[in-house]
Amino acid sequence: MNQLSVRNISLKKYAQVAGDLGIDQSRMFRQFGLEPSWMQAAEIRVPETNFAHLLQSTSEAADNAAVGLLMGALWKLSDFGYLSLALQHQPSLGRALATLAEYSHLLSSTICVNVVRQNNIAIIQLHLTTGREQPGRHPVELGMAVLQALCRHQLGSHWRPISTHFTHDAPSSTAQHRRIFGSDLVFDSDFDGLVLSCADLDRLNPGYDASMEQYARHFLDTMAPAQARADLEQQVKLAIQALLPHGRYSIAQVASAMGFSTRSLQRNLESSGTSFQLALNAVRNQTAVRALRNPRLSINEVAMQTGFAENSSFTRWFNAEFKQSPSSWRTANLAGAIVN
Repeated sequence: MNQLSVRNISLKKYAQVAGDLGIDQSRMFRQFGLEPSWMQAAEIRVPETNFAHLLQSTSEAADNAAVGLLMGALWKLSDFGYLSLALQHQPSLGRALATLAEYSHLLSSTICVNVVRQNNIAIIQLHLTTGREQPGRHPVELGMAVLQALCRHQLGSHWRPISTHFTHDAPSSTAQHRRIFGSDLVFDSDFDGLVLSCADLDRLNPGYDASMEQYARHFLDTMAPAQARADLEQQVKLAIQALLPHGRYSIAQVASAMGFSTRSLQRNLESSGTSFQLALNAVRNQTAVRALRNPRLSINEVAMQTGFAENSSFTRWFNAEFKQSPSSWRTANLAGAIVN
């Protein structure tokens, strides 16, 4: 497997923030096996794990500063590199996000972006595949701020999401989060993402030029060929994860959110050697375990995040999957946790 990596533009953003925080960036680079000279290269990749440890250590050295968030707040359209040409010439935010998802490998081998619609509301969901149990607060907040930068390019610099969600818990201060996102902040959420109206997602760009979009795509496909999009099973899991706590996770609802018919989604999953039920169960397992590890959540709240309206239904499902009750699992896995 290739080593997970991010573009060196992230190091340049880091250098700006580290300087403002009074951090010796050269010493930090050496500590985590990163070369300062990499910042001067046009397009190289940086090991993602080293980069994540750099952000965490810098945050600790700077009294728990929101390093990733501050880096993302500096992001400009040109910082998307080759991809910026295509993103600049999109008819709507929805199309820009689809293009970002298609060519996300040009930014990082860890990023997956998924859009799920629920009636008049849409969720732009960020998923980072890092090999760690949790990707960490700073890489996630960097990615979220970068998504916000793209939204503002399409919708205007004063645009704000309806709400901003993070799966990690709230830091000691959320002042920077409020300044950057300017919206309702939801920590300990079941997904990382931005909630906005479908009207914003579909708002047409009056300056859109189809010929320029075609030229930009030709350039990307020539200079940096697109990889296959995330496989269907992964896309389905991301959609389920976004819809689960809202009780809208039936195969018909997930298929509709993804732009499939129910039958088409079933058929495509079967041809991939899996099924909707297997995907749903996998997401529920992951969601339940993550939520139970958070001692601030009651069992009832864990049940709701896992898509169950009743504690009894959740407990029966959990017993069948884990051969013990949710409370017993929490007691065994979290010493000193508050069991509800």
